[in-house]
Amino acid sequence: MVLACAGSPAQAGAWLQEKGEGLLIVTTLLDRADSRYGPDGAPVDDGYFHKDETSAYLEYGVTARLTGVARLAWQSVDRRRGASLDTASGLAASELGLRAGLWRSRRQVATLQVMALVPGVGENVSNRPLGEGGRAWEVRGLWGRSYGVSQFADIQLAHRWREAPDLDEVRLDVTWGWRPAPRWQVLAQGFSVWSVEAERPGRPDFNQHKLQLSIGREIAGTEYHAGVFATPAGRNTLDERAVFLSVWRRF
Repeated sequence: MVLACAGSPAQAGAWLQEKGEGLLIVTTLLDRADSRYGPDGAPVDDGYFHKDETSAYLEYGVTARLTGVARLAWQSVDRRRGASLDTASGLAASELGLRAGLWRSRRQVATLQVMALVPGVGENVSNRPLGEGGRAWEVRGLWGRSYGVSQFADIQLAHRWREAPDLDEVRLDVTWGWRPAPRWQVLAQGFSVWSVEAERPGRPDFNQHKLQLSIGREIAGTEYHAGVFATPAGRNTLDERAVFLSVWRRF
């Protein structure tokens, strides 16, 4: 998972990076779960899930209308269900893509992003054993709007095609950002995913909805963000809770 926006609204999220400029976000995450949401959406005791992750997210302005995007994540994950223990340490699914400008006005921007996902030894697909899952492709539409100099909104809608037998997904990410003071930033975000194909043997349909809140402070040109997220609803998915710390650097 990646924070959607950074700094002023015109520097990330749906916005493009200026040619030759970029943004690097390094995040350390502690993610835990001791229950899951069952087929009816009710919580079910389900062993435990422990994930420690360090990820690097990069945006770079290739041209004035094209921004490169990449993400790598190193994970240590333990998943116990009854007597079964699934564990992995190494790269999760890696992401690489391009974001292109479609339309822009003084306060709004619309962009389109195409992404390839390469599987790793950690988490690749929701609710599958670690390391399972093949390649995937994603097309994402992004829209952003600034409200004065202190607030912005960012909405992203994506369709992710996965190699069979895994189920394709639709994803919706929503962000509201607010700067209460010049060096401070508050981000309130929602991340939702739904499977969009009929379930297959061993591949139940699912959905998951996360809410995230973080506070950032800029010090000497670098931003430091601390935050939490929770999973208030879902079906056939984990009920996760996490804390994280991010370091944001523009170059």
